[in-house]
Amino acid sequence: MVPVNLDQFDPLNSRDDLIKLLVETGISFSRPNDSDIAAEDGDTGVEITVRRGDVVTAAARAACELAASWIDDGDVQAWKITTGRFSR
Repeated sequence: MVPVNLDQFDPLNSRDDLIKLLVETGISFSRPNDSDIAAEDGDTGVEITVRRGDVVTAAARAACELAASWIDDGDVQAWKITTGRFSR
């Protein structure tokens, strides 16, 4: 794992952060049809409709949605405690 500053990590708007996400997670893509793109990790996938021909943005969104699906409540609590953002 590569440490990242989650306050600044923005794979939807930063191509560098998107590349980091893809390299570290092994997410890959497929085109189930001409209007969609799917991000996959071998077990699960997320399919997004390509809008206005912007395949890269659709792929970024699919990858982010797939990666976000791996996070559970325990991960969020641990992050809050580690960063001091935990409030009762």
